[in-house]
Amino acid sequence: MSENSNFKSGLMKNDIHTKDEYYKIAFSRNIGLLTVLEQKKLKDSRVAIPGMGGVGGIHLITMVRSGIGNFNISDFDIFEPVNTNRQYGANTSSYGRSKLDVMKEQALLINPYININTFSEGINSDNMDGFLKDVDVVIDGLDFFNFDLRRLLFKKARQKGVYVITAGPMGFSSALLIFAPDRGMGFDEYFNIVDNMQPEDKFLSFALGLAPRPTHVQYMDFSKVDFEKMAGPSLNVACQLCAGMAGTEALRIILNRKGLKPVPYYFQFDPYLMKLSKGKLYFGNRNPVQRIKMSIVKRLLEAGKGVQKQSPPPLPKVFYPGRDTLPDDVKYFLLKAGIQAPSGDNSQPWKFSISENKIFVFLDPDVDRSFFNVNQIASMISCGAVIENIRIASGQIGFQPDIEYFSDETGVGGSIALHPGQAQNDPLYECIWKRHTNRTMYRQENISGDVLRNCREAISCFPETRLHVVARKDGLKKLAGIIYQIDRIRTEHRPLHEHLNKMIRFSSREINESNDGLPLKNLQAGFAGEQFLKFTKPWQVMNFLNKTGIGRLVAMHSYLGIINSSAVMLLTVGGMTDKDFLAGGRALQRVWLELTRHGYHVQPMTAATLFFMRFAFKKEHEFLPKHIRLLDSVKKYYLNLFPGFNLSNGQVMLFRVGFGREIKHFTKRKNVKDFLRQV
Repeated sequence: MSENSNFKSGLMKNDIHTKDEYYKIAFSRNIGLLTVLEQKKLKDSRVAIPGMGGVGGIHLITMVRSGIGNFNISDFDIFEPVNTNRQYGANTSSYGRSKLDVMKEQALLINPYININTFSEGINSDNMDGFLKDVDVVIDGLDFFNFDLRRLLFKKARQKGVYVITAGPMGFSSALLIFAPDRGMGFDEYFNIVDNMQPEDKFLSFALGLAPRPTHVQYMDFSKVDFEKMAGPSLNVACQLCAGMAGTEALRIILNRKGLKPVPYYFQFDPYLMKLSKGKLYFGNRNPVQRIKMSIVKRLLEAGKGVQKQSPPPLPKVFYPGRDTLPDDVKYFLLKAGIQAPSGDNSQPWKFSISENKIFVFLDPDVDRSFFNVNQIASMISCGAVIENIRIASGQIGFQPDIEYFSDETGVGGSIALHPGQAQNDPLYECIWKRHTNRTMYRQENISGDVLRNCREAISCFPETRLHVVARKDGLKKLAGIIYQIDRIRTEHRPLHEHLNKMIRFSSREINESNDGLPLKNLQAGFAGEQFLKFTKPWQVMNFLNKTGIGRLVAMHSYLGIINSSAVMLLTVGGMTDKDFLAGGRALQRVWLELTRHGYHVQPMTAATLFFMRFAFKKEHEFLPKHIRLLDSVKKYYLNLFPGFNLSNGQVMLFRVGFGREIKHFTKRKNVKDFLRQV
């Protein structure tokens, strides 16, 4: 019995008993676009498809439905949930199964009479000849980053007289190239590939050659492309488009129809922009224009690397009962998670000690004694965020944490007692490592009601906290006007100005030596803004510009940031004690992580909250008289925007929320050892 017999049972029910009967019925609707003789030629042809993932799987299905009768396919990987958005064979029943086996089954369910040779170890230099044996055309289904294998495949195919088609999903579009064995350019010649190229240069050469006049650059977020991790965004619609374009050219080649245009001709169709980009790239990537593009892109990528976000450490082994002390790898892991918390100007005002199974988080008051940090409130909030990070991370590795706050002669902070428990996969855990401040302008999009509900649910374990939201355009405009007035104080008050400049890291040397503070490019001020910050660093210069009114440009930036946001939120706590603000810091971190989980960006707008806290603590006399009058004049309007809130409540943070462009310059953290102290 044929191995395909199991797939033919459905044919018997429809009174189909032979291969010829099936082909005549199954592909009858092709006739009129194809002739009967052409359909027979397709049945006798062989197509090779390396890779059954993003485009490879849909290439196979497209060719099977076109009537191709013979295939060589390869893949060594299995389907996983992350493949679901774009790979034909990825579904809940195929997770963990071989991509090759799944796609072979899918193909045989469509046409049980096809012949399929499978290469379960993928393709390599040893089996390449067998993979290309008797093949009429190769349709490239290799991963974008599998460059060296792709290069070998294309060179071998050319030597054997086999056409190769490559179609790459780019944004919503498909870019298409055809490599002919007897004309046009070869792979190395077209992409200008030489031996000993760096991997990043290879990827860039392939990308720029695949789409010499790219359409997708108008809307694609290239910060999500990571050459080092070999990952990037892709859409199912683009993969399907690839299959249509590549499949059309495969039929053209097999049926010897007119119109074939191998490289240096290129094509890219983008249905999102309703645009076709096509042309002839003379000399391939050696074209002078391509060389210039390569140089520009490399410089942009190099400049964009900036200060990178810290990667999460590997999860230590789950803790087991019977141990009185925490293993070193567990200590490091939990403290590493803890210090990803935000702090005022990234001052990192924390100290840690560990005793047996208990971690103590202390506020270090000497780190930040700035005018902003009234009564060390900002630092208390930061310590609360550290505690919450440790709590979330501890549950990830099987601890049951028990948290207590303290404010006594030993200091201010909290303790986390860690007891063996059940490991829990908290969706907020991975966001600990992704959370950051984004100061770019956000898109004017309404915030999701579901997201607001999730944020409030995230802090429901803190009954004294409340999340106030301003989301209507008129409310945002009123609030922006208030913040514009308040933020003037930041540039007009000398201690505030000098503290900010003390915390800005203006050079790479400063960034790497301090491992704290704010890298200049992290402020997202742009070239002009960066020059302004450098120029106004001396107080005498800033003071002069304040008198001319130019200093208000800083406040105007805050105004524009708020009106270009989805919402502004104010998190408050019921009281004004140290423990209230520690709990408020934990709640703030949970809201921020929840927003990060849903793809939202956050920028704190702390001037208003901390300035009004000075009033609450009867310390308004430390302002200049004109600033006291200014704050008094806007206080009523500020309170009106947040019903149910008054200045007897503790303000944890005011922050704007929305979708901004991704940043590449993050703040750094000191070494965990720098924060340790003895009990």
